[in-house]
Amino acid sequence: MPTNSFNNIDGVNSNIIFCMWTGLNGMSAQRINALWSIFNNTHCPVVFINHISYKNWELKAYPFHEGFKYLSETHKSDYLRCYLMHHFGGGYTDLKLTQNSWIPFFENIRCSSNVALGYQEIPGGIPHVSGPLGDEIRANYKSVIGLCSFIFKRNTPLTRKWYDETHLVLDAKLEELRANSAKHPQDQFGAVFEDGVISKYPLRWAQILGEIFHPIIYENRSVIIQDNIAPIFHSYR
Repeated sequence: MPTNSFNNIDGVNSNIIFCMWTGLNGMSAQRINALWSIFNNTHCPVVFINHISYKNWELKAYPFHEGFKYLSETHKSDYLRCYLMHHFGGGYTDLKLTQNSWIPFFENIRCSSNVALGYQEIPGGIPHVSGPLGDEIRANYKSVIGLCSFIFKRNTPLTRKWYDETHLVLDAKLEELRANSAKHPQDQFGAVFEDGVISKYPLRWAQILGEIFHPIIYENRSVIIQDNIAPIFHSYR
């Protein structure tokens, strides 16, 4: 468990960028190249989190949700980016090739009253939000930011809502998660394994990230900056 000094970390003021690979499965050469591009090109302190070091970021006063240990590696990453942005703030990026220095992005948000900074969502980037709200957000995708690279100020009403809604989903699914924990790094409800077995893991692919993130971002779009922080969206697998 980290010392109490972790409570004082402010990722925005420190230019910290988090990225992660929480699985025991090895990273591909493309992912390793992407990681090195983040270290080399962002010109910021990078915290790389793996299946061991993630525990160092669990605050004693705010333990990870009980359901965390049952999640797929993808959903662990989804959960951790929410946890880190709420409690520490700073940057997060997927393991995708990165070309830009992030120093101007951090300066931009520090000098602003806005609470987050990200890239403009791409067309077709919001397939998972259903109903009239989903249709509205997709029609206005240019007004929201994507979820692969961003910067958030810590402990804002936006991050609190993101964090609380993530925990509500995991509360509701906890018993099912105990009974049907993830069997694959990218497990999701209804996935078909190589042996033909259909997964009973209870979470949809985007249930604890995109289905929560995009509606909250859309609701708070007036306090979010758009900037050229997007990674390269190909050649990363």
